[in-house]
Amino acid sequence: MAYGSEALIPTEVGSESYRTEAYNIEANSFRLRANVDLLEEEREAAHQRNMKYLLQAAQHYDSNVKKRSSGVGDLVLRELTAFMPIKQGKLQPNWEGPYKVIEVVRPGTYKLETLSGEAIKNTWHVSRLRKFYQ
Repeated sequence: MAYGSEALIPTEVGSESYRTEAYNIEANSFRLRANVDLLEEEREAAHQRNMKYLLQAAQHYDSNVKKRSSGVGDLVLRELTAFMPIKQGKLQPNWEGPYKVIEVVRPGTYKLETLSGEAIKNTWHVSRLRKFYQ
């Protein structure tokens, strides 16, 4: 069986029916070649539909996300489970700090230092930080 061609069960092949009488091999070959010619356009249309769906899904997800950003000099708290998951206990604090943002590596990623001026070696994502208010 092939896409776009008619399938016949074995009992229909030997018997007289409208489908076997109306079958024209030249017309069928022409239609199959036309389908092959249109295949690339069908793929492009499917790709466009897929991209539109992905864009709509991203917009729907992003509508519920709250944007958080910090600038150089802001004070932030760092999540403890991000760098010490084993020492985290039920009665332990969830956040540590405050730390000072010294560099924005790229949007959402920051380099930190302690208030005494010691640089923290790793970069930190905004999802692991919380703004500190004095």
